Amino acid sequence: MDMLSNLLRILAPAIALVVGVVGLAALSVSMVDPVGLEYLFGFPALAGFIIMWFRPKNSLKTFGKSVAWLLSIMLLSVLGSWVSGLEGLICITIALIPILFGTLLGGVLYLCYDRWEKLSKSTLSVASLPILAIALADVIPANPEVYQISNSILIDAPPAVVFQMLKSIPDISPDEVETRPTHLLGVPKPTAAVWEEGEAGAVRHSYWSDEVHFLERITAYDPARRIAWDFEFPEGWAPEGIEDQHVKVGGPYFDVLRGEYLLEEKDGKTQLTLTSWTYDGSGMGVYAEFWHNFFFDDFHDVILHVVKARTERAWSEQS
Repeated sequence: MDMLSNLLRILAPAIALVVGVVGLAALSVSMVDPVGLEYLFGFPALAGFIIMWFRPKNSLKTFGKSVAWLLSIMLLSVLGSWVSGLEGLICITIALIPILFGTLLGGVLYLCYDRWEKLSKSTLSVASLPILAIALADVIPANPEVYQISNSILIDAPPAVVFQMLKSIPDISPDEVETRPTHLLGVPKPTAAVWEEGEAGAVRHSYWSDEVHFLERITAYDPARRIAWDFEFPEGWAPEGIEDQHVKVGGPYFDVLRGEYLLEEKDGKTQLTLTSWTYDGSGMGVYAEFWHNFFFDDFHDVILHVVKARTERAWSEQS
């Protein structure tokens, strides 16, 4: 009976806290810009403080149990935000590390405060300080960044042969593309790239699954040496829900600007380099740069390996 009573004493506040944190997150997103390290650390710090404030006092008496309680509530809250549709899987994956560090920071702040003074009316003002900090940090302008991300591969074929393979890459089967970490996060695999000539110039149509279709408008064309383009994402280029709301292409925090293939002859082989330029308006610095590289290294690696496999197979058949 005592075990059941103890379990209920833990579960009741746990459920209430999870619902409360998810609700507070939804409310804060509507009031404060949710993109930026200030928010990603500030909100979890506030939540961590509140979670520790309402933890079951008579059941979690050790430091280890308190930390486990703290992280469990936050992880359940993150899961709740995903299930409820408040956040997408990509956003959650990117934000998870700052969220957990911020949560621990809030818990530590509460423990420090708890040692300094027992709960009193002044607690409300202390708990409100992270909210004020988030709001003030949010009005500080963040400098946007443009990242240049490049990846290379060596292909056993001359540049002229590789170049022709780059223009159109039709009918990419799922077997040609190894499942990458980005695919596990919901990013579709490429299915085709189709070159099209028109009065306004050349355009490369890029297809990822049956639902994603964007354009690469060619801006430079040097046979056997270089192809460059500007990305275009027309209305309806991707179905509703495939993009996370905070990492939408062309949004205030993220964009894909342009790309380039560069071919260099290396002892009868070709070094093929794929470069993309991306825009970051989040103000998250090196953390944002890490995720830009994470996703585009994956994208580039997929394309480069498809081109390499197809080109070397075609070249060996000709030789």
